[in-house]
Amino acid sequence: MKTLRDAVKSEAAIPLYTAESFEIDNSQIKRLANVYHPDGLADKLNEIWEDDLKSAIAIYEGYKDISLILASNEAFWAYLTHVDLYTYTQNRWPKVKDSDCSAEYILDHWFVGDNGLLRNAVASMWWSVYNTIDATRDNPYELTEILFKNFTLRVVTLGSYLLIRHKEAMIGILSFLKDNPEVTENAFEHRGRFIAKYFNRLGAVKQLTYLKRDFFYSICNKMKDKILSVTKREQLNDESLYNDL
Repeated sequence: MKTLRDAVKSEAAIPLYTAESFEIDNSQIKRLANVYHPDGLADKLNEIWEDDLKSAIAIYEGYKDISLILASNEAFWAYLTHVDLYTYTQNRWPKVKDSDCSAEYILDHWFVGDNGLLRNAVASMWWSVYNTIDATRDNPYELTEILFKNFTLRVVTLGSYLLIRHKEAMIGILSFLKDNPEVTENAFEHRGRFIAKYFNRLGAVKQLTYLKRDFFYSICNKMKDKILSVTKREQLNDESLYNDL
């Protein structure tokens, strides 16, 4: 992986990603015990973003038994994007075929670039489901569905603030959004950014890692009026919105 990553960084390997299949050196593959290739997974995936929810659930169910250590391993996801799910990755992120495709674009979606796991074509799907699935609900994917209704919320807003890697935070925030649909009806891109930014600032003065979903729900509920007041991007820099931190 390091050799291939370095070749992408130098831009020497970029043309390889326009081919119909990706050739790798099988002698450099490490086989993992008790990790199996899900039959028919590639056929369940659709590259259009409107079907991301369906694809994400299929990816998660295919690999729901992997450990969190493996789920945090770049090499595992890079193998899937380059081999088993190469066609899906190429079609989902088609700019790779453009003549001006950047090394950063490939590093983000085929590897784990500077923007983390939430940009990798397959890891982003798995983690989005893992951190929103709730077995206590009749439909365990109910909150996952809310997350996938808005691409900006999933990838840019919550993803950029790393809240999406905190399961309890995600369940608490998404439960609030489910119970308060008016929040999502207008200017939701800006409101979602405000929620993420608020918790990001709160994390500087309070250890959020060990807090449960009820905490995140209650905070959102207490500042509901503030959330609803946000209708423009410029308001995100209004310090009065954060004066209770």
